[in-house]
Amino acid sequence: MAGRFDDWEKDDKGHLKVWPMLAFTTALFGTEKVGLRIEIGTEQPKPGEPVPALQLVLDPAQVRQLAEALAEAEARLADARFTTHATPGRG
Repeated sequence: MAGRFDDWEKDDKGHLKVWPMLAFTTALFGTEKVGLRIEIGTEQPKPGEPVPALQLVLDPAQVRQLAEALAEAEARLADARFTTHATPGRG
C-alpha cells in the first residue's frame, strides 16, 4: 500500500486532509453521462451561504467503478465493525 496516498494533500503533520460529506446529489445528462455533486464541510452552512462542493461528470464505466469501490469500502467497514464487536463464544 506504500505510495497509495502519495498524491493526496496532507497537513503539516503528514495526515491526509479530508472533509466530511454533507450531502450529495446526482443528475443524468442525456443517456451517456451522470453528474455527481458532493457537498463538503465541517458544519451545515447557514441559509444563503455558499456550500463548498465538487461537481463531477462520469461516464457509465466510471459510475460502475465508483459504485464498486464504495460497496467494497462499506463491506470492509462492516467486517471491521463485526470483528471489533464480536464476542468469543462459550466452548
